[in-house]
Amino acid sequence: MTEKIIASDYLSPIQQFGGMGKIHSVFDRSFNIQVNEQLININNYRSYLAGFGMYLPEEQFRAIMPYVEPGNLVKIRSHSLTFYSTKGTIVLPLTDVAFVSLQVKDLTFTAAERNSLKEILTQQNLVEKIGLPLEKRALEIFEVLRHPEPDWQQVTAYLIGRGKGLTPSGDDLLVAYQAMFYAFDQPAEKLATALAVPLSTTDVSKAYISASIKGYVNSLIYRLLTDLKSQDQQLIEKDVKDVMKIGHSSGIDLCFGMLLALESITLE
Repeated sequence: MTEKIIASDYLSPIQQFGGMGKIHSVFDRSFNIQVNEQLININNYRSYLAGFGMYLPEEQFRAIMPYVEPGNLVKIRSHSLTFYSTKGTIVLPLTDVAFVSLQVKDLTFTAAERNSLKEILTQQNLVEKIGLPLEKRALEIFEVLRHPEPDWQQVTAYLIGRGKGLTPSGDDLLVAYQAMFYAFDQPAEKLATALAVPLSTTDVSKAYISASIKGYVNSLIYRLLTDLKSQDQQLIEKDVKDVMKIGHSSGIDLCFGMLLALESITLE
């Protein structure tokens, strides 16, 4: 049986962002297509899907990679992506894509499930491992985030774009915080509004932020949240560890954002 293309339903329909895009950035086993303001991440990692991502099986991924160079054009149709390059063109059929939900707004949790996740995250000593220097202002902002109704303008002004890499640590923290507020049915709109303005950060990070505003997370956070219902401590701990392994410090920053959000939620 041939493996299917798997995509986040955030990308359905695929042509919603526009009919023409270009290759934005290329990595070892993934690349991004930019369509107007939106990025579409295409990868060959079986275990990881971005909220705005699509997984291609090995054979298809290998076939299109020679045509993938920054700046090359990509035509987007409901049933295909056409890649243009100096080597010629190649068509990736999208007639049989398995769309999966990475949307956390519809999940529901009990206070016990929430406490269980909070406890496991607390045990990881995350603050010592995050990608941000623990300067006085950072610690003050973390304290603000531990309480309901923070001043979002002050928080985003400090955190957005702060830290190294494709997704700065401050951004990762807020992406996870936003997701937790949606997942645990908290008032997420004020943060979403603060994040919906033009932001000074990387394009890749903006794509994760845009997805989080709509309640979309990466597949590892989604799995962690759905496994929370199982009340299987070992499984949940493994899921947390898997999230922590993302990128250089991205996963740790995401987990710390989740913890701060959980600490701010008044427990019934």
